[in-house]
Amino acid sequence: MRGRRRRGAAPAGSSSSDLQVTSTEWYRSFNVTNHRTDAYDSTDIILRRGNAFTITVSFSRPLQPGENFILTAETGMKDSSSIIASTPTVNLMGPSPSETSKTKAVFPLNGSENKNSWNSVLTSNNSNAVTMTINSPPDAVIGLYYLHISSNTNNTLTMSPKPIGRFYLLFNPWAQGDDVFLADESQRQEYVLNEKGVIFMGSENEIVPLPWCYNQFERSILEICFAILDRSINYHKDPNSDVAQRNDPLYVCRILIATLNSKDENGVLVENWSGFYDDGTSPTSWNGSPIILKDWYYKEYKPVKYGQCWVYGGVLCTVLRCLGIPARVVTNFNSAHDKNANLFIDMLYDSHGAISVSQQDMVWNFHVWNEAWIARKDLGPSYNGWQAMDSTPLETSDDIYRCGPAPLVAIKEGDVDLKYDVGFMFASVNADLSHWINYSDGTKKILYNDTKYIGRYISTKAVGTDDRVDVTDTYKYPEGSLKERELFEKAINKLLDSPLMELEKKVLQFRKKSDQNPKHGTILSAAFTVMQIPTLGQDLNMILSLKNLTTNNITVTVNMISSSILYTGKHKHEIWADTKALVLGPNQEIHTSIPLTYAQYGQFVSEDTIIRMTALCEVQGTEERILVEKDINLGKPPIVIKLPDKIMVNTAFNAEVVITNTLSEVLNSCSLVLEGCGLVDGFLNKALPPLKPGEQSVISFTITPFKIGNSTLITTFSCDKIRNVKQSQKVFVAGAP
Repeated sequence: MRGRRRRGAAPAGSSSSDLQVTSTEWYRSFNVTNHRTDAYDSTDIILRRGNAFTITVSFSRPLQPGENFILTAETGMKDSSSIIASTPTVNLMGPSPSETSKTKAVFPLNGSENKNSWNSVLTSNNSNAVTMTINSPPDAVIGLYYLHISSNTNNTLTMSPKPIGRFYLLFNPWAQGDDVFLADESQRQEYVLNEKGVIFMGSENEIVPLPWCYNQFERSILEICFAILDRSINYHKDPNSDVAQRNDPLYVCRILIATLNSKDENGVLVENWSGFYDDGTSPTSWNGSPIILKDWYYKEYKPVKYGQCWVYGGVLCTVLRCLGIPARVVTNFNSAHDKNANLFIDMLYDSHGAISVSQQDMVWNFHVWNEAWIARKDLGPSYNGWQAMDSTPLETSDDIYRCGPAPLVAIKEGDVDLKYDVGFMFASVNADLSHWINYSDGTKKILYNDTKYIGRYISTKAVGTDDRVDVTDTYKYPEGSLKERELFEKAINKLLDSPLMELEKKVLQFRKKSDQNPKHGTILSAAFTVMQIPTLGQDLNMILSLKNLTTNNITVTVNMISSSILYTGKHKHEIWADTKALVLGPNQEIHTSIPLTYAQYGQFVSEDTIIRMTALCEVQGTEERILVEKDINLGKPPIVIKLPDKIMVNTAFNAEVVITNTLSEVLNSCSLVLEGCGLVDGFLNKALPPLKPGEQSVISFTITPFKIGNSTLITTFSCDKIRNVKQSQKVFVAGAP
């Protein structure tokens, strides 16, 4: 049933004594407000489990003494009437609801009130209608339910089951018996009901906020969320078992993080870090989740091209909040990808300072994942709370590309043997970083082991504001502290007790016992500095400072390489390389200027405008080797957004965007996209004329906001030289006077 009432007439030829349902009043406004689901843009009734709702059923004749009513609620069936014409063809042979799997509940009207089971209580009645309160248990299976009513008198059926409507049942963070119960109301407002967010990107030295539209209550999003569940491997193997387990938010999360990527089951998003996105959409183009989810849903479940970690994080947050699971997006700076799962990130360089082409372990400038608030009944109450999970397809878990949910408590305490994927998440935030020289004869020499570099400034959006909150202490103890080192040892010992390959165990034993290699030498110190971070198009000047720490003369061979890199740390292009031999007197410090012109680097940078400078310094006649690196995040051409002081709902206003070309060449194929939650339905796109060096372009948009409250206007500029330059401006939309 999609409307407020469902009406029906008695079949032709039935006697007046036959009982028929004539209508059902669902008290839509009252019920959805009481269940905090009034924000969903849907004609369906949407409810939360563990919370009562009220309906009135009217009949074709006055009710007889001793006439009893039985209600049946079922979920899991496919319903052809709910399938929109433009959606993909689906298999209507869904699972069969049953009481044993808790996908079907049969209960009498005026039964005993029990918050832990389905029940209904008569609240009022007249001659031919009954008003009842129906309660679902806080561990009910989530999904689309169909409600039927039947009647009997003295065990004689007087009315066979008749449909009286349908409703969606979701998780309930407001219900204490629900595994997603979250006690703090301000957190529930943020992590369940807030449709707008901020995802943090950049680097540990320059953290950049990216506004993101979750819009979990937008029309069709709820249907899409259940469609994602129905596309999982588990559903296709055994739909009855899969749907029956949807009472468990842990199970639902594990299914979602697998099905949001396209690695195993043609999920929602295809990953791509190549830099080539011509057959799809660049990951940096996205500013919100609904357009991605709807593209997948309305194009016959065809995976959307393309996503990277923050896109996966934004989309998963939308889906979790839509289903009622408290969720947030988290960013880890200097994030480790521990390919061989040994808690050490081994970075291999050749004797000239170039990173090895066979490099597997990586350190990302940042990596984005999600947290969901769930009770861990499988592990015990000490592991309740935030669970880290990642739908970005990096490694497999139980042979499927996914990661988590992993309790933050387990990650912090080094319980790497617990499920799910605690070891991988522990390494992401707390692995040791080792740098090696890989010589041409096959030998290796360790340069240093850094115990503090991985896992910095772990960040999420603050409750109630767009500020950044540092949550590093929820993942690990202070770096370098005795407790942190003890737990690192604990984690290694647990790995040694696990079924690792014997060779890997021997390597771990050796590294566990070995001394920590200092990052700085005893003969030489070295460091890069950048006087001023340039904007893309400007020349770059770096300074390499070398200091002799001894009272003797030394000669230093410096192998220098500059490269463009992806934010994942992966080498993209070598820009420039040089070797110098420098003589330093006793305790002497020298500063060498290293210029890099736009003519040199311009063709190698675009969306990932990161340049890495590497110097491998060898003190001749000694074993001293010092490796120094510096990442430079180039500034983007400036964009200014000009808005009026007062903005009112349903009233058009003019937004002005000013773009300046800071490059020394003409920008061609220019375009500007404008988006904003509650401000623009979808997006506005304008093609722009070529922009000469130093020239400004002023673009005007007419916008009519349709939602009251705080929002963010987002602009995205692209051209042939650089793509997806973003700027945003906060907006408050007032109600009409």
